[in-house]
This record gives sequence, C-alpha cells and structure tokens, in this order.
Amino acid sequence: MREITLAPFTEEQYHVFFRGYRQDPLMTPDPFVYSEEQVSMSYRWNYGGFQQHYAHYGIFLDGVPVGSFQLKRIDPETKTCEFGIILQHDGYKDRGIGTEAIRRGMRLAADEFGVETVIGDTAGRNKRMQRVFEKLGFEMTETIPDAFELPDGTKDSCLIWRKTLKETEETK
Repeated sequence: MREITLAPFTEEQYHVFFRGYRQDPLMTPDPFVYSEEQVSMSYRWNYGGFQQHYAHYGIFLDGVPVGSFQLKRIDPETKTCEFGIILQHDGYKDRGIGTEAIRRGMRLAADEFGVETVIGDTAGRNKRMQRVFEKLGFEMTETIPDAFELPDGTKDSCLIWRKTLKETEETK
C-alpha cells in the first residue's frame, strides 16, 4: 500500500481536495459545486479557532489530499469524541485508505487528546462503512430509526458505533 498520512490541511491543499471532490451518491444525490469563496470560509472555520473541541486533518495518499478526517466534540472530562471521514471520490474507496485513516485518527485521538472512547455513525444503507467499523473492532450500540430522509421521501436509520481505545494494534 502507498503511504497514508493525516496532517492539518494548508489552505491550498484544502482547495485541491474540494476542487476534486465528488459527493457520494449514497449519501446525497445533489452534485457538489466547488466555490473558492465557500471553501476558503470553510477552511477559516476549521482552522481559525472557531471550532472548539474539534480537530480537522487532511487524509493524504503519497502527499496528495484525498480525504478529510475530523475529531468532533472532543470531551476531556468523559475522554470521548466522535469522528467524521469523507474521501474525495469513489476512486479512493475500497482501497483501505479510509480504514487506515480511521486507525491513524484513533491513535491521534488517544495520543494528542487523551481520548479513550471513539464514537462514529453511519446511515443504515452505508454497508461499506459498517464493514469498516466491524473490521476496526467497533461495536454498534444504538440504532436511531428514521434519522435521515432521502430525496425520494423514504427514511433511513442512523447507526451509532463505539470503540474503547486500549493498547491494541488499531491504536498503536
């Protein structure tokens, strides 16, 4: 496998990522339209100190930005956080990039922020992400029925997954 790293985006890397971003049709049918102004505003929001208890990283494949990884709602008292991940487009999926990014993100959460429990969620229809959670040893702890409404009016559940970080291969 090629080298996968997590590091804060520079503003230019952030733009490179979003210029090549194509939404996941499983998550939204609406096409993403790049806007330099909106991406710059998003960058300032993520890196300008406006997001307390959040940490935002680029996912880089051989130095090229191919994804975004966020630690969200980092709580130093309960030692928990949530995470979010997106890959630039489907060409980067099913290659282990997201799985490795989550592994590295869990390590970062533990080492940099003292997190002991990581929480993730996904839509019930997102079988790919469910397999990633299972592969990394997460346990599904809650199902929220009808949490998402799809464009055709049908509803989908939100599945909540949790992993306690301890000295395992995933967090070393």
